[in-house]
Amino acid sequence: MKKSAAIPFYSLEERGRGFIEIRKLDSVHDDISSHPAHRDDNYILIYQESGVIHLMIDFQEVVIEGAAICCVHPGQVHFGISATPGVGWFIAVDPVWIADNYRQTLLGGTMQSNVLQIEAEQALLFRESIQLLGRISDSHSDQVHEQTLRSMLGVCVSLFCAAYQKKLNTASHSGLRTAIISRQFRSLLLTHFRTIKSPSAYAGLMHISPVYLNEAVKGTTGHPVSYWIHEQVILEAKRLLFYTESTVKEIAFNLGYSDPTYLIRLFSKIAGCSPLQFRQKYKG
Repeated sequence: MKKSAAIPFYSLEERGRGFIEIRKLDSVHDDISSHPAHRDDNYILIYQESGVIHLMIDFQEVVIEGAAICCVHPGQVHFGISATPGVGWFIAVDPVWIADNYRQTLLGGTMQSNVLQIEAEQALLFRESIQLLGRISDSHSDQVHEQTLRSMLGVCVSLFCAAYQKKLNTASHSGLRTAIISRQFRSLLLTHFRTIKSPSAYAGLMHISPVYLNEAVKGTTGHPVSYWIHEQVILEAKRLLFYTESTVKEIAFNLGYSDPTYLIRLFSKIAGCSPLQFRQKYKG
């Protein structure tokens, strides 16, 4: 794969799409593998009724097969591998159009997997709601259009969130508070991992004790706060090593380390090889 100076970053606004873009899935099946690895500044919500799509999302191959939904978060590096003919819809939406509680649910519901299979009854609601959203988006009637579009988008996003929330609700009621704390931490981590590396600093942002934060995160995910901080840092390092020509020193500075040797040691410990060995191993 050809590398660039930086990972391409696509914006809905730059593409002239405003805050939302809706496309029929069958219109993108043929060219799904034609786009290079990139990030988006928006959420991508996919609802599929039939067919198979293979995506690469942050070094994990994701398969959307049959009736299923998928969420790609802003900043995740992804690209299409292949697809077979099918039926479904693709929604790209600016994060400001998604309520905070919905973003938290999407984050929590996709921590283990971006894809979720759905049942036939759910599929009917998805189809009818997204079709209506598409018709509203295509209309150019009057000034009420944006309010109506926002409302209908909220309905569609709520369907995605309800499906992921059902997955989250496998935890006991007593564990819901810790699950909420864990999702809030992960949301903060995605925003601040370059500048904040201390578990206690995240606890301070959330106005809880470091011990309680660590217990909540470990109880929900199986791993302590420090694990997730390191994982996020190393994931971003892998992205930059694989998709760009940035030096290890440049990557270290990008991730907030003044001493590149610290990043090298951390990377080697977590990835099992040095940054340069990782780049050589996966260089196309």
